[in-house]
Amino acid sequence: MVDSSFAGQYGPWALIAGGSEGIGRSFALELASRGVNLILVARSAAPLEEAASIIRGKYAVDVQTAVLDLTGEDLAQRLEALCAGKDIGMLVYNAGAVHGAGFFLDQPLARAMTLIRLNCIGPVTLVHTLGGKMKQRGRGGIILMSSMSGLAGGGFVAAYGATKSFEITLAEALWFELGTAGVDMLGLVAGATLTPSMARSGAKFGTPGEQSSSEPNTVPMDPDDVAREALSQLGRTPVWIAGEKNREAAKWLRSAPREELVPAMTAAAARIYGLPVPPLRVREG
Repeated sequence: MVDSSFAGQYGPWALIAGGSEGIGRSFALELASRGVNLILVARSAAPLEEAASIIRGKYAVDVQTAVLDLTGEDLAQRLEALCAGKDIGMLVYNAGAVHGAGFFLDQPLARAMTLIRLNCIGPVTLVHTLGGKMKQRGRGGIILMSSMSGLAGGGFVAAYGATKSFEITLAEALWFELGTAGVDMLGLVAGATLTPSMARSGAKFGTPGEQSSSEPNTVPMDPDDVAREALSQLGRTPVWIAGEKNREAAKWLRSAPREELVPAMTAAAARIYGLPVPPLRVREG
């Protein structure tokens, strides 16, 4: 008989890249509550072990941790070794970066290249490695975490937004391709969210009524709400924007002229990071 339960479809193991804190830890807690064993991956051991301890104290699941640099050249080999002998039915690629904000040419090239490795090469590597095995067994789920910054270009976060746009497009295509084999794919678009990573980056969130109606929402969501929304939409749609206010903002983002949209995205980033917006010199005629 086919096990139609959540753990039957997406278990027995889930790998969460960036699973030690923030939205990643919220995913871990939610999956554990549904009976799925966990492999939590992040760059730092202490937050990983703290998250694992909390989950083990609440749920009767196996939780393993691995310190892993998702930007490393040996990522594919280390991933194969980490997952050997485990039937992984769920992948959540939630790896983040304390990306901060600033004009592209005012920052070192290495920062942009790190973001490309983390948000482009990393998910491609993990999805190709783990998704192939899910396709063979005919079930599973993959969630790629993107951002409202990926919906349009904006000053101060040029490279970050570009890499997050890559994740959205990748998720849309793989939603169809993997869907032909019974594997659920979702590109999750998150807006401002109360996470330790965002706090470390110097983000300053807004409050209701503080921002212009023509700007993307900068009022933060709770990471638990983001994770729950994502899991409720997995298998239903290729891309899901977390938060009703974010979904309303996205309607404007899809229809606005680019010469209005890009300054609005820039203003939203500037508001979050407390930066002044210089005047734009636009050629007329």
